Amino acid sequence: MNEDYSELVISQSLLDDIFVVRYLQDLSKEAVIVYLWLNMTAGDKEFDDETVKTYRVIPESKVKEVLTELLGAKLIKAAKDKFVLEDLKRREVEEYVNVCKAKGEAGDIPGMSNSEEYNTLSASISKTFYKGMMDYNYYRLIDKCLYEYRFEGTVCYKLFEEGYQKGILRKYNAMAGIASHWYEKGYTTAESLEKYLEKNSLKERLVKLCSKTMRKHLTDLDINRIHGWVDNLNTNEELVAYAFRVNEFRNNLTLMHIETTLKKWFDLGIDTADKAAKLDEEEHKENARRSAHRKSRSGTKWRTGAEAGIETADSASGKTPESTEEKPEKKESKASAEDKDESKKGGDSVLDDILDMFGDS
Repeated sequence: MNEDYSELVISQSLLDDIFVVRYLQDLSKEAVIVYLWLNMTAGDKEFDDETVKTYRVIPESKVKEVLTELLGAKLIKAAKDKFVLEDLKRREVEEYVNVCKAKGEAGDIPGMSNSEEYNTLSASISKTFYKGMMDYNYYRLIDKCLYEYRFEGTVCYKLFEEGYQKGILRKYNAMAGIASHWYEKGYTTAESLEKYLEKNSLKERLVKLCSKTMRKHLTDLDINRIHGWVDNLNTNEELVAYAFRVNEFRNNLTLMHIETTLKKWFDLGIDTADKAAKLDEEEHKENARRSAHRKSRSGTKWRTGAEAGIETADSASGKTPESTEEKPEKKESKASAEDKDESKKGGDSVLDDILDMFGDS
């Protein structure tokens, strides 16, 4: 063992209880090992990734990843190009003071008429979610939500329901993170929170719908795109399902095709599948009308050479083609000529008779 660490074997390191209660269960194995070594060796001194590498307790390739994890858990903090350990006890006291100050300044709890209702809420959360053995940290979280964030009592209870559904009831930082997010977004009343939770539920259902319909595992980029449909295009399950139907003719269907369809409907103010179906029917009728119009313009209807702009022999000689109506007139003219021939023959017969009377042979 390195001589610098030889005394560590018989020395004693003090580890804050708050670390065990609040942070330990959220850390990876490698992060716990590194933090314990930092607690033994670093103290209030600065350290960097090279310092951690000298411990040789985790692979060097994971050092940066572990330090990032500890930084995200707020167990260490950046100091220029190095790091220092966070003072967990100091931060705990500051948080407690802030909550106490908020209690004094806030007065009554939103949605609660007296402290008895507050005690009933706390006891109900402890009994329902922690079998009556809720850690003091979560009592503190309840105080923070009610007095500092000004959550309504129903919103505070909903926080622990959310933690139960996500399986993070024993992860204080994750629970506190949800509470902080709700506060930053303004979800402090039951009404505003209900809208937010319903939107989140819709996003989850749409992700499942798209994954099942396309029979593929969706990437983070795909999921973010689907979430954007809810946030920006005011869509719902019926519209998305119908968008898949109108695009089913495509050989290589993508989420971009679905998004284009949803955006068109959004721009037209269409917010139900029935309205979308009506628009689709109207578009089909219009397309059919245009197709029929194009066929009539390019059809094979018989036209004369003159109508088609083709020069014929008669038109070249300046003659006008005879129409079918003129043909009967020609027949009539032929009949008249025959009558004239018959008249002529009749006249010759009379002349012969006169000559016979005068004895002319």
